[in-house]
Amino acid sequence: MRKPVQLIYFLRFFGTGIIIPVLSLLLLTRGATIETISLVVGLYSLTVIVAEFPSGVFADLYGRKDAFLLSCALSLASYCLFLFSRAIPLLLIGMVLNGLSRAFASGSIEALMIDQAHEQQVPIERVTARLSILESAGFASGALCGGLLAEIGNRYSGNLVANIALSALLIILTLAFVRENSSKRKEHAASSHLALFRVQIQESVSFAKQAGIVRILLVLCVLMGFALNSIEIYWQPALSASKTPNWVFGAVSFGGFAFVMLGSWLSERLLRKRDHAGIGLLLLLKAALGLGLLAFSFARGTFAFIGVYLALYLLIGGSGVVENTLLNRLAPASHRASILSLFSLVLQLGGLLASAGGYFISKYTSYSNMWRLAGVFLLLFCLVAVFVRKSTNQSEIRH
Repeated sequence: MRKPVQLIYFLRFFGTGIIIPVLSLLLLTRGATIETISLVVGLYSLTVIVAEFPSGVFADLYGRKDAFLLSCALSLASYCLFLFSRAIPLLLIGMVLNGLSRAFASGSIEALMIDQAHEQQVPIERVTARLSILESAGFASGALCGGLLAEIGNRYSGNLVANIALSALLIILTLAFVRENSSKRKEHAASSHLALFRVQIQESVSFAKQAGIVRILLVLCVLMGFALNSIEIYWQPALSASKTPNWVFGAVSFGGFAFVMLGSWLSERLLRKRDHAGIGLLLLLKAALGLGLLAFSFARGTFAFIGVYLALYLLIGGSGVVENTLLNRLAPASHRASILSLFSLVLQLGGLLASAGGYFISKYTSYSNMWRLAGVFLLLFCLVAVFVRKSTNQSEIRH
């Protein structure tokens, strides 16, 4: 993978990392309330769900570079709106644009990097681990800076201005350094756009409908979307209840993503040594994550809370590499961006369910019940998946 493209991939997540440690607090100062915050995040998730799959198909058919450039432009516009937001209407428009940006980014630059690495005959587990480490490094360093930027200006304007500058920089770097083979676009030029979209969508959906490992990955995407949103929406309000200084949020986010990098590195080593242990290792790590979420909901005290939070992200990083390695091994290159976007869509669907559920649960009970619910869902599915796979294997042996 070319270093300039890796830098672009890193900076994409660095910008998001600047917002992560103060996201909920930022939204609360820009027009949201504690009752509506999950609905605001839910609108973002809904936007991604609507645009996710079509944006991936667009990237496969008409250019992954163009899709990423559009994402950067939408990101620039959304952060400008956040900067001037004083009430919920402008905030909601900004969330829609940010959701569109996320949709066009997911799958586009990642698929391009995986294809380039595949041409260089780089092992897929090494590529997915590198992408995971770059993503986590971007999140971690961005989160550390985000905690410090929160002290600049009022209502987290320092975080927003930094993202506006980064979005503009990404547009310049992408135009200057990203190269893409345009032969497919020339090949598609004479074809009906609607027909191309229809065929690409049908073939990608057919892939996702496969039984076995693909189906397990698909269900885990929904459950992980639910779990990740449950963690990210409510960990900041939970920690701020202890009168925590702003810089601690940045430090905790940094630590979380550092542990994602560690988990990614460890998983890559395990996959190299035990190439056929993928699905078993994945279910083991997801089950452990389910248990970790249950422990998170019962954590008392600042240090215990942060400790469990870091353990969760160790498991998220480790399981993510295994998950992405399995998916990219199975996905055909011609449909890679579409399939990655389809699975990202499913992840966002899980996040939308968490946003809707979080509204009612936080209104009538404690929001820590969201972590318990997410943990139970993951744990039960992993146990069922192991049981079904064992039963299937025994049936095949008998026959």
